[in-house]
Amino acid sequence: MLHDQATVHLQRNSLQQAELFAREALKEAESSLGPDHRATEQSLSTLALALRLQGKQDEALPLAQRLVEVRTRHYGADDPSTGIALHNNAEILIAQGQFAEAAKLEGRALAVFQKKLGADHFNTAAALHNIGAILLKQEKYKEAENYLRRALAAKEKSLKPGHLSLAHTLDNLSTALDAQGRQIEAEKYRRRAEGIRRKAG
Repeated sequence: MLHDQATVHLQRNSLQQAELFAREALKEAESSLGPDHRATEQSLSTLALALRLQGKQDEALPLAQRLVEVRTRHYGADDPSTGIALHNNAEILIAQGQFAEAAKLEGRALAVFQKKLGADHFNTAAALHNIGAILLKQEKYKEAENYLRRALAAKEKSLKPGHLSLAHTLDNLSTALDAQGRQIEAEKYRRRAEGIRRKAG
C-alpha cells in the first residue's frame, strides 16, 4: 500500500509526497520482510528515483548503489534490471560531476544492454548517449562523436521520428562536431534537433 502510494505520487510529479511514502515503504519492507526482499528492492528503487528527481543526488546515491548490489544478488550481474540500476547510478554520478566513475558504471550497463537487449534497444541507446555526454564533458570530442552516432542510430530504430530524446542526442552530436571544427556538419544536426523541438511544441 505504501509503495503503491509512492508510485502514484511519482506519476503525478508530487515528488515530496512520493519520497515520504517511499521512505515509509522501505522502512516497513526492511523490518518485516528483510533487506533482500522484492518489496524492499522496489521501495529502494522508488525512493532513489524520487530523490534524484528532486535533485537530492547525495541522498539518492547510497540507495542507488545498494539497489545495484541487491539486483546483482537477485538476478545476476548481466540481467537488464541490474543494467538499469547501474545506468541510474551513473546518472546520479553525472549530476554530481563524477564523470570517470559514471563512465565505468555506464560502460557496465551498456555491456549488459547490448548482450541482453541488442544494439537497437532504447536502453542501449540511453547508455551510449550518456557515455557520449561524459566524453563531451571530458573534452574527448572524437570519442564522444563515435558514441553519440551509435546512440543516434539506436534511437532512430527504437523511437518514433519526432521523439524529443532524439533532439538531445542531436544537440550533443552537434557540440562534438563543433568542437572539432566541423561547423557545417554540426549545423545540420542542430537544425534537425530544432525541428524536432518545434514539432513537439
